[in-house]
Amino acid sequence: MMLLLLGGSFLFGQGMGKKAAVDGQILYEINGDQLNIKAQCENHLDKGLEITYKLKIAQSDERNNSVSNSQGGKKELAPMESKNLSSSSLSWREGARIKATLEIYHKKKLLDSDTLELPAEE
Repeated sequence: MMLLLLGGSFLFGQGMGKKAAVDGQILYEINGDQLNIKAQCENHLDKGLEITYKLKIAQSDERNNSVSNSQGGKKELAPMESKNLSSSSLSWREGARIKATLEIYHKKKLLDSDTLELPAEE
């Protein structure tokens, strides 16, 4: 089961009708007791773009045990290119809660972000 969650997009410049510069996404897959998380970014511009990103993952359980992980780096995206930024695997069990956040920047300006929470709030 693969689920794609899309974050809201910020624009380069102002005005209606302008296309978002990038689209950041957190993808996940649960296989038994394993949770696989991937952060991806798609460049919607017709020029190359150098980005930096931060992926933060926090996991807790019903006994308030917690683990966190933070990853980041730089990537160059060609025009219209989609690229995996980072991936992580965690053990997944009943009662666990996960919150993952992805932030994508260009020259210290936040371009896009996405958040994943499991189990999802109803």
